Amino acid sequence: MRILVAGGGVSGLATAVALGARGHHVLVLEQRPVLTGDGAGVRLAPPAFRLLDRLGIGDAVRERSLVIDEFRVMDGATGEPVSAIALPARHGDGRPTHATAHRLDVYEPLLEACWELESVQLLADSRVVGYTEHGESVVATLADGRSVTGDALILSGTARSVVRRDPRWADRTPRSRLAVYHTVLPMELVADRWQDGAATSWVGAQWQVAHFPLPDSRYLSLSATRHRYGGADLDGTRVDLEQVLAAFPEIGYAARNVLTMGRDWRAWTVPDRAAGAGRVRGRVALVGERAEASGPLEDPGGLRHALEDAVDLGTGWDASAGDALRWLADFDARRTAPAPEVPTGCGGGLR
Repeated sequence: MRILVAGGGVSGLATAVALGARGHHVLVLEQRPVLTGDGAGVRLAPPAFRLLDRLGIGDAVRERSLVIDEFRVMDGATGEPVSAIALPARHGDGRPTHATAHRLDVYEPLLEACWELESVQLLADSRVVGYTEHGESVVATLADGRSVTGDALILSGTARSVVRRDPRWADRTPRSRLAVYHTVLPMELVADRWQDGAATSWVGAQWQVAHFPLPDSRYLSLSATRHRYGGADLDGTRVDLEQVLAAFPEIGYAARNVLTMGRDWRAWTVPDRAAGAGRVRGRVALVGERAEASGPLEDPGGLRHALEDAVDLGTGWDASAGDALRWLADFDARRTAPAPEVPTGCGGGLR
């Protein structure tokens, strides 16, 4: 089967690896002139590592990651500590269980895995702007007027915006959205008390701020998530500190001081809804669109969700009897939100 994957980010490449490894001919269409990741930070918990292992890149990511051994939860309004959770640093086999990495440390192993698969083709400077279905095929239209045909189209990353104003997807309009703001800053700009290697989360009623060191401990990843965001759509938009602070008017003094350490912010918006039915129309599916974490110890950027979708598409094909429509419909039906994995002693109310 020939599968078109729009978007060459982590979600798109993971999907290409999962399907290409099963012998499908996968064409990845990336809008940027070159395929590359960014330096954004991610937290990796055991479920994410298990998914990376299933994609064949777990050990490559482990070699690039920084092990963390403590997770702290702070009250975002008062600045008071809520809990400090000691994390098991390594499995019995010596492999890390909780770690941090640059997003590039996940992206590059996925890119190498795609290069190694003869069934996967990567095509840069190819932005998908629309599609049409014709019987047993789907045709993706590119920004430069070209078109490509496949048996199915998977929309990932910013390519999901193709359906934003498409009436065929009108019933998916979310009631609200999340806004995720992110930056990476040199550790010398970070207050001494946040340089000890722990991952920290500041929690408010409808928001969360998270920060943690990145591999080699020279940089700190800092992000802030706003629930029920009502502003303009953001697709990696550059924003200044004043815009970030304005999105969190109720934030406490201590958490606000953490945000003021950040510079060079970027922001994204995603639907604030559980992933369930409604992400498939015929031969077209959306993947990796959730940005909230599955649990308090995981990446608020939704890396695990992107990997889950990719792995699920791969394993779902094995049970589809070669029927593309059944394959995607079953994928849609299975995507219910998993229960958060809350560790002992962490308590509830983390959102």
